[in-house]
Amino acid sequence: MRTLRACLADEPLPRLMAMADLWEAPVEATSTAQAAEALAAFIAQPERARTAYQALPAEARVALDALLVARGRMPAAAFERRFGQVRPMGPGRLERERPWLAPTSAAEVLWYRGFIFRAFDRAGGAPVEVFFVPSELYEALAPESQDQAFDLRTSPPAPPAGLEDAPLLDDLTTLLCFVYNHEVRLSTNGEWPLEVRQLIAPMLRDPEGATTPASSGRFAWLCHLAMSLGWICAEEGRLRLAPGSALAWLQNDAEAQRAMLMDAWLNDAAWNDLAHVPTLKLEMTHTWSYDAPRARRAIAALWQDWRAEHAGDGGAIEDFVRYVRARAPDFARPDGRYDTWYVRDARTGEFLQGFDSWLRVEGALIRYLVEGPLRWLSASPKVDGSVPGFRVAGDGRVEIGHALRYERFQLARVADWQETRADGYVYRLSPRALARARAQGIRVVRVIAFLEQHSRQALPESLRRALLRWEERGAEVRAASRVMLRAADAATMEALLRLPRLRRLVVARCGPSCVLLRQRDLAEARLAIAESGLLMDEEH
Repeated sequence: MRTLRACLADEPLPRLMAMADLWEAPVEATSTAQAAEALAAFIAQPERARTAYQALPAEARVALDALLVARGRMPAAAFERRFGQVRPMGPGRLERERPWLAPTSAAEVLWYRGFIFRAFDRAGGAPVEVFFVPSELYEALAPESQDQAFDLRTSPPAPPAGLEDAPLLDDLTTLLCFVYNHEVRLSTNGEWPLEVRQLIAPMLRDPEGATTPASSGRFAWLCHLAMSLGWICAEEGRLRLAPGSALAWLQNDAEAQRAMLMDAWLNDAAWNDLAHVPTLKLEMTHTWSYDAPRARRAIAALWQDWRAEHAGDGGAIEDFVRYVRARAPDFARPDGRYDTWYVRDARTGEFLQGFDSWLRVEGALIRYLVEGPLRWLSASPKVDGSVPGFRVAGDGRVEIGHALRYERFQLARVADWQETRADGYVYRLSPRALARARAQGIRVVRVIAFLEQHSRQALPESLRRALLRWEERGAEVRAASRVMLRAADAATMEALLRLPRLRRLVVARCGPSCVLLRQRDLAEARLAIAESGLLMDEEH
């Protein structure tokens, strides 16, 4: 789906100026490029887009809703058949007739307001002309039309909670929650930006690989698995959740959830396990082949057999490596040739060829598979056997157990994550989370019903009143962490505030000799003050 900026850049100046008039946008431009740039920046504001949507005539709103329900695009012939044509006009005729003043169809209403554009879609093979909604407008408007996909009222009964601990299932649920509630824009290399990974890392039960300079290890594997299953997809560089298949997985019991992940991994040809072995470096991979699904299926089957044989003593990983070498040494190279791969030792740079290098290549691959994906996909008994449920406190804190994954996904739509604990998670109902829910079409009465359904008791009366009051009045109290900068007297503070570098850091002035700064700006403020010839003392 194209961005609004890209769409507008292709349009004639008369249509752009018509949009500016209809949106009452302060666009003053002498060229099409300038007008497109200014207009895109104005229209793309989510709140402004939602306000403009509400102001549309009823028939135009129905037409736009149909496009949104169709995931933002529809064949042009079908759209025009239902909602009227957009008359083709060149720049000269547009200037003469000014059709936006008297549109002849719902389609033209949307067209001249910039809600829809035309393009050729070649995804299905033969090009098909479609009407589509630019990505920014789709993001701002689609949730209200697609709310049924995440209807809190359809929450099924919770499956019986077992005594197994499955961190991978919990972290995948967290990943789905995060992508649904946060804007995750991929870097140019297709990676999650480090600052975004640092946000999700504390939420994970096992954040291994999430905060390394490049996404790696368990986190990289988990993200890839979610995308290979089609639960998360990238559109215009932004990650999106695919509701249907993700919800189907969340509603399954733990055994079925784990089986689906295992099956997906065993048959995933896109993930090259060999390339993720940290002690190996692959070269000239276009000249040789490695069948990753075949190799991992072989190791998974051998691992299952070996564990059955060593159920009592457990056994060590090196014993399993020797077991594979004795029974199926060619699991990764079915042709039995050990001179065709170009693999180096990642530390020394030594080429690893011949069967003599089996322990350093195949052995390292086995260790990665067993200590990585096979371990991540396994479950272990809970240490204390406790199974926390769903509890709501009077201050808006909600505690939820690990096993309630579908319920936690729904809870994350209306509450903010606070803490990941050994026995479950803590969320908090907050104005920010409630506003996010309202943008998805979720009213407070539904939030209350959801909380009472799963906690199996009425909400504390004070919390109920607070929720209903928020819906009526919005946030009335805010807390923020700030640093107070206090000068010896008002004259010194005035002198400091004449420093441009310091003045721009001030959040608020709270007295003749006091100002408030953000904690993150304290170091810069200290430097600015020092450069002015003063030293700053700090109280702890």
